[in-house]
Amino acid sequence: MSENQKNESAFDDESMHVGPIYAKALLAAVGSSGNVDELMDQFHSLIHDVFDKQPVLEMALANPKLPSDEKIRLLDKAFGGKMDETLLTFLKVVSRRGRLSAIRGIYRAAASLRDEAIGRVRVLVTTSQPLDAAALSSLKEKLQNLFKKEVAITTKVDATILGGLIVRVGDMVFDGSVDGQLNLLKKATLAKAEIAIREKLNSLAS
Repeated sequence: MSENQKNESAFDDESMHVGPIYAKALLAAVGSSGNVDELMDQFHSLIHDVFDKQPVLEMALANPKLPSDEKIRLLDKAFGGKMDETLLTFLKVVSRRGRLSAIRGIYRAAASLRDEAIGRVRVLVTTSQPLDAAALSSLKEKLQNLFKKEVAITTKVDATILGGLIVRVGDMVFDGSVDGQLNLLKKATLAKAEIAIREKLNSLAS
């Protein structure tokens, strides 16, 4: 059995579904003998450097009307000899299963599983101006001290926020922007006003 056939058999399971199960199959196929981080870097590049910039290719691969054999020819033409063989084989199996439309969800699940396995936290930092290398390094150090874990930072510039920065970790948001502080101040002021009105009403009623 060829190496490619071995790789395919690791994924080719009728019981597999989208998302976490496909992600687990991919990571298990790499195993201890492969470089998981290198493969995940390529997977990230596929999503953000290829599909984000060439949406026509992603749409073609996700099109249910395009035969699987045509999609596999597209994959070979675009990535043959340029992509980790395990990842390419995985994409072909996902294509045969008619699940390439879920490839972004599969990537997110794989990235999450990998982060969990090595104790890494992914952080999205939004600032009004780009951070220089020194500021980014300092922020990363502070976040690693806070979470006691390795931190992978993705930065985003949003000129509409008023100074400061917004840090998102999963569902948690730490808003240090001036806008965020003003909103907190506004809420605190409204809460104090509500308490004062309630106390005044209570005194009048007594």
